[in-house]
Formats: sequence, C-alpha cells, structure tokens
Amino acid sequence: MGCGKSTFIKEHNLEKFTLSSDQIRLMFNAPQMNIKYYEEIPQFNNKKVWELLYSLLEERMKKGEFTIIDAVHAHYDESLIIYKKLAEKYRYRLYILDFTNIPKEVVYERNLTRERYKIVPNEAIDNAYKIFSKEKIPSSFKIIKPENFDNIISNIPKNFDNYEKIHIIGDIHGCFSALKQYFEENSINKKDAYIFIGDYFDRGIENYKTFKYLTELTINENMIFLVGNHEDKLYKYACDDDFKMDYDIRNTILEFENNNLKKSEIRGFYKTLSQIAYINFSGNTYLISHGGIPYIPELSLDFYSTNSFIYGIDKYDVDIDKIYNDFMEKEKNKIYQIHGHRNFNKIKYDKYKYSLNLEGDVENGGCLRVLTLNKTGEYNYTEIKNKVYNPNLVEETNVYNLVEQLQKNKYVFEKELGNNIFSFNFSKEAFYNRVWDNMTTQARGLFIDVKNYKILARSYNKFFNINERKETKIDELEKKLVFPVKFYLKYNGFLGILSVKNNQLFFASKSTNTGVYVEYFKKIFYEEFNSKQIEALKDKIINDNITAVFEVIDPINDPHIIEYKEPKIVLLDMIYNTTDYNKISYDNLIKFTRKYKIETKELVYTIYDLEEFKNIYETISLENYKLKDKYIEGFVIEDNNNFMVKIKTSYYNKWKNLRAKMENALKNNNFKSKSEDKLEISFMKYLQEKYENKNVDIKTTNIIIEKNEFEKNYVSTIK
Repeated sequence: MGCGKSTFIKEHNLEKFTLSSDQIRLMFNAPQMNIKYYEEIPQFNNKKVWELLYSLLEERMKKGEFTIIDAVHAHYDESLIIYKKLAEKYRYRLYILDFTNIPKEVVYERNLTRERYKIVPNEAIDNAYKIFSKEKIPSSFKIIKPENFDNIISNIPKNFDNYEKIHIIGDIHGCFSALKQYFEENSINKKDAYIFIGDYFDRGIENYKTFKYLTELTINENMIFLVGNHEDKLYKYACDDDFKMDYDIRNTILEFENNNLKKSEIRGFYKTLSQIAYINFSGNTYLISHGGIPYIPELSLDFYSTNSFIYGIDKYDVDIDKIYNDFMEKEKNKIYQIHGHRNFNKIKYDKYKYSLNLEGDVENGGCLRVLTLNKTGEYNYTEIKNKVYNPNLVEETNVYNLVEQLQKNKYVFEKELGNNIFSFNFSKEAFYNRVWDNMTTQARGLFIDVKNYKILARSYNKFFNINERKETKIDELEKKLVFPVKFYLKYNGFLGILSVKNNQLFFASKSTNTGVYVEYFKKIFYEEFNSKQIEALKDKIINDNITAVFEVIDPINDPHIIEYKEPKIVLLDMIYNTTDYNKISYDNLIKFTRKYKIETKELVYTIYDLEEFKNIYETISLENYKLKDKYIEGFVIEDNNNFMVKIKTSYYNKWKNLRAKMENALKNNNFKSKSEDKLEISFMKYLQEKYENKNVDIKTTNIIIEKNEFEKNYVSTIK
C-alpha cells in the first residue's frame, strides 16, 4: 500500500489495461466514515470485489487482452492460483511487478501523501512486509522490478536472418492433399523457416489427416504455427467451454471423434500456436498474423487483443480494401504484413504492395497459397490447386452460415412454413428506411430447408431503380456497366416462385407458400400450362436445382397500373438454388421455353457501348414513351456481369403516384390537391364528382378503370 503501483501505472499510460481491486471496492461502496474522524475504503465486500475482478479478468483473457491487476497481493494462496489456472487455459505469460525493495519508511511517507480515504494504518504496511518476507512466489510467475518492465514489452521484431528462406503457408482448412503436395514438391529444409498462418481445420474434408500431419511438424524448431479463428473455437470445444456449434466445426468434430482423436491432443496442439510472427528478414520487416490489421500501432503489439490478430479488424464482410489501403497509407517505412482469414472479393495475393493475402478459398476447390521470402529481399508465390473437396458440403456450409447471418439481422424477418422450411424476407423497416446490406438484399423470396441446409426456392436479390442509390446513379453506372447491356421488358404484376419439394411443385410468392396470391398464381399456372409443359418445368427444376421465377399478371384480382386484357404468367428467369446468385443464360432459357412454347420475358434492346446506353436511357425517360404503341412499366437492365438495375417510365411513375393519391382521397374523403400539376388537379376533381361523401371500399377500386373513365371523359380538358 502506497509503494507507487498506481503511480507507476499512470506514468506508463497503462490505466486502460488495468483492473484495480480498490477501484472495484469503490464501485460497490463509496468511502465510509470511521471512528478516527476520516473516510476510508470499506473492506467488508472483499469476497464480492475479488469475484468480480476474476470475472472481469477472465472476460479479458478470453479475448487475449494484455491485463494488469493493481493490488497488493500480500497473500499468494488464492489469487495467484486463480491467475495461474486462467493463464494455463488462455495461454498467458505471468509476471509479478515487485515493489518490495522500497524501504518501509519511504512507503510510510508516500502513504500519507495519498487521498485521505486511501491512507492505511502503518501496521497494515508492516503486516504486508512481514508476509512478503515469508511467502514464496510460485515459479509460474516471473518476478521483475519496475525499472525492467519495458524489457518484457517491446515492439522490436525478431531477427530471422539466420535462415535461408521463409515459407509462409496460408489457410489450409482441412485440405491435407494440397498441403502434402506442396511439401512433396518442396522438401522441408532445416535451413529454412516455416510459418503457418492459421485456420488449419473446418470446411475441408481431410481434417483428421491435416491434424496428424501438422502435429508431427510441430516438433521442428524452424516451424511456427499461428492461431486462426477456427482453432480458437476448436480449442473451446477441447476445453469443454461454451461455443457456438456452427456447421464448419460440427463436421470437423465429427471427423475427429470418428477417428478417436482425444480432446487432450487438440489442447496439446493448440498450446504450440502463437498469435503473430513479427520478424526482420533480409532488410525487410514483416508482420504475419491470421486476420490482418490496418496499421502497426505505436504501442507494443503485446498491448493489443489476440483477437485483433486472429479475427482481424471490423466485421468479416467489411471491405478488405479499407484495411489494405489504410495499412499502405500508414506504413511508409516498408513494413509488410502477410495474412489470411478473409478474401471476400477474391483478390490476388499481391494486389496491394505492403499487404499480401494468403487466403485462397482452398476448401472450395481453390488454392493453397504459399509465399516464400528469399535472401534477396524478393519473394516467390506458389499456388496448389485443391482437388479433394466436397462441393455439396461447401454449399451446405454456405447455407448454414447464411441462415445464421439472416437470423442475426434485425432487418430480416423469418417465417416458419412447416416441414423445416423457413422463408426469409427484408422487413418493412428495412424497406422504408432503405437499410440495404448483403443480407437484406438477399432476403427476398428466399425459402430454406434449415434442417438439411438447402435452398428450396429463391428469387432475385433486391435490385434498384436508376438513380435510387449511389451505385445506380447514371454517372456511377457509366463506370460500372459491363457491355453488352440488355434491356428486358418489365411486366406489371407480382412474382410467382416455382420450385419442387418431395417431387411436388412448390408454389410461393414473396414470403409465403399460402395465401390469395399463391392461389392466383396456381390457378393461372394450371389454366395456362398443359401436362407436358408442367412435367418439362418440373424436370428442369429438379435436374438443374433451380427456381423458376414468373411474373403473374391477374387483371381481375390484382390490377396494377399497366392494363392487360387477360390473366397470364411470363417466365422471367431460372435461378440456381445456391447462396451465390446465379441463373441460366437467356439464350438457354429461350431454347427451353421455345421447345415447350412457354411465354418468356422479352428482350427489347441489346446495347454495346456507353453512348448507345445514354441514348436509350434518354428515350425511355421521355414523358410519353411507348413500346410498340403501348404504355409499359419499364425495363430490367442487366449487364454482362449479371448486375441488375431497373428503369420505370414516366407514364408508370405518374399513374402510380395518382393511384396513391386516389386511395388517400377516398380513405379521407378529401379530394383537394396541393399540386400544381394539371393532370393531378383534374383527376382529383373527377374523383370528387364521382365519390365525394360516399362510402368506398378501397380494396375494390381499380386504378385502370378509373384512369380509362377519366381519360375518356376528362382528358380533353387538360391542355
């Protein structure tokens, strides 16, 4: 007490890394009066204080955070035993910063200069010194003096110049065959160093072989194994800790258990892993971690969470370019970083000069990436194509992870349809607040068998109008579009989704397979298609694992803005039932539908350059644009990379707005218009003369009927 611990922490700017028993005491109780006429920190909550401190400490240690415990620690029995157990579990180095060589007289004086409520009696200090003189510190703790603290915390890279080469092996993900091939083609050399970047298991199908092989390699002193996020979860399994059993690790655990791999073996392997390799080699400095970071911090790397290096910074699907660009901007002194973990955009390993990415999608039939640093300061790059993987397992994993992400997203709602089928759609809140991200755009007519991790049926990803979002503004489209660009007629109905479940046709619309719209779809479908067409569609859906997406046009039960004389359905696309959006080509779609005489969406324009695109866009944007002398809703535009955007005609937008005005006027019996638009003023006047002070069921109103009657009797008055 009073020896200078807290002062030392403050002078070294270590408060944010510190848990203080006195601070926690003051969280339980404010300073109390005592019989000696001054305030003091209460000591009667000690048990609660230390229980909370241990709990907070473990939360930090779970994430691998550097932590200081500011306390006297006069009694070594309980607290140091707990620290030791936690350190063994979370793989920490333990130090005791020893202030006991400060003379008692100096401590007496320092004690008196503290805030009144922190002052302790001299006999308490005497008692602490007495205990310190008798008790021995366990050997698991290294004792250091305050002046030597900086020696254990440094940002100095380790020199690797004694090696001829350094081989850095990227994410393996249970792909033993690819790893073995690399070492068969490049024999292990004792003069070289080998650094494995993490993520050794999960997703691949050779996890046990990978484990046994890597375990044998750990005995080599010239090999360093870093921890990846997949090992982090596997270690929790091996320690019987709580963890989320996702699809990736479930398969690995089953494979390990089927081969009688003991949890103790997993724990033993994990304890050989390091969090980073920070090295100098042949004049260059390299920071090697699993997750990658955006900059080298000013403080020692030891001060930062292990999770930062294992999981990387920010969310997994964040634009990785930001990390690369930030690193390049800040690291002017040619510090290279090498990492794996994520490669969301599937970039080349060396797209960025100072950040090299060794995640090669090996588990999905991609490549094991290996970087070899040479004495010359240059490097060689090797890719080993993985030929041993299970495509079905890959897609099941993708579906599992997709469901998990959808369920976490508060802007996505799920609906249980029975028989383990759930539908996922973006919420009204997402729509009205324009919350569009990777999940909400996918959650649009998405039906998933959550037990078997299969997509039963799916529609398009959400796509937007020209100028609706930043990426769909004309100037952005000019940069983005890949020609040729095709303009397909946009029909004015609702989407019908057709798939097959248990050899029976599965009809759906939006988020459900029941309800009036599904019944409208079924009725028109069976009226329009004969048995031969239906069987052809069914076989196509089953054999190609696709969903047939239709535009359902029902002018009787579901009238829209554009007038159609009769009900019909138009086949728009056939979309593969996979997590990645993809569909059969329009040419193949036409071949199929022509053979079976199925009406298919109409390709109106094919555009081959930007100038032609601008001309067509301006033409469609004209006030009275018509196609073949008929008003239309607009077009769906697709470029050569399947990027989709839509454009609505002025006529459609005008009458869609008037329909909303009509429904609001009928609901409130208020036909006044604040607009200066002559068409709107005249249309509202027509509605007023026809419906004012009448009870009207808005559901029975038909904008097409009202529009036609209005145009027949009133349009001549509009100049």
